[in-house]
Amino acid sequence: MKNKFPLIFSIVIGVVALLAIRSYVNNVEQKAQDQLKGDPVVAAKADIPKGTVITLQMLTAKPVPRQFIPPQAVQGSEEVKQILNRRTQVPIKAGQLIMWTDLAKESAGGISTALSPDQRAYTASISKGIKPGLIAVSDHVDIIGSFSVPKSPVPLQPTAASWKQSPDMVNVVLLQDVTVLAVGDVTSGMNRTEGTMGDLTFALTLPEAQLLMFAAEHGELGVVLRSQGSADVLPRKDLKRVTFDSIEQIIGDLDGRRSQRLVSVQKGTDVEVVPVRSTTTPDLATPLDAGGQK
Repeated sequence: MKNKFPLIFSIVIGVVALLAIRSYVNNVEQKAQDQLKGDPVVAAKADIPKGTVITLQMLTAKPVPRQFIPPQAVQGSEEVKQILNRRTQVPIKAGQLIMWTDLAKESAGGISTALSPDQRAYTASISKGIKPGLIAVSDHVDIIGSFSVPKSPVPLQPTAASWKQSPDMVNVVLLQDVTVLAVGDVTSGMNRTEGTMGDLTFALTLPEAQLLMFAAEHGELGVVLRSQGSADVLPRKDLKRVTFDSIEQIIGDLDGRRSQRLVSVQKGTDVEVVPVRSTTTPDLATPLDAGGQK
């Protein structure tokens, strides 16, 4: 037994040493993998010529190992919002990382450098729709106007509803896919202004600015926020004018169509896609019998 003890001890020492070496090798490999793990960095989706105004459609995410990310590289959604509508001062090749040094410096004169030659900046007071504090610079919105239209001078029957005896209200979609240049006096990042009213500055053509000025002088303006990257524009024939007389016809099967749509909901750090209306939710529009059963 005494002769076997040194052998057993040597075997145990060898196993422990082997496990220690394996653990060390695994740690080294894990550190190497962590160093090579790519973080998303903003890159050009296609060639971008010098002097081009940056749009979201020109950008893509490119994974780059952390130790190889240049300090001037644009990273994260907040920095992406800050470079939108900025002009490039050098050409950028497809797949090339976007650097802050690639962009023309904003002049101290204001937001004129963010406008293309055919655009004008116009500020409007918004009293309806989404709160301005939830809108970020470079977001895109649709603008809706509500107006009071005088009724016909023909007298109504005494039994007519009281709202029919007052001017009719008309709700119209004025402009779609409009870029926000400033929220209040803020021209970059998020504006955290509280309340339901505020000023938004838009990038418009001259005829669009003229339309919006007329609408603001004769009615109220509201905006609805578009999803990031959305560029769809509905045909005018699909955008009905909403009035008291037409509202029931316009409602139609809106509830039924809503139940077929999906929406992304933020839950902690995750985003979950859920239906607008659960298929397991009882249909409250179905009448109940005397026993409370459908």
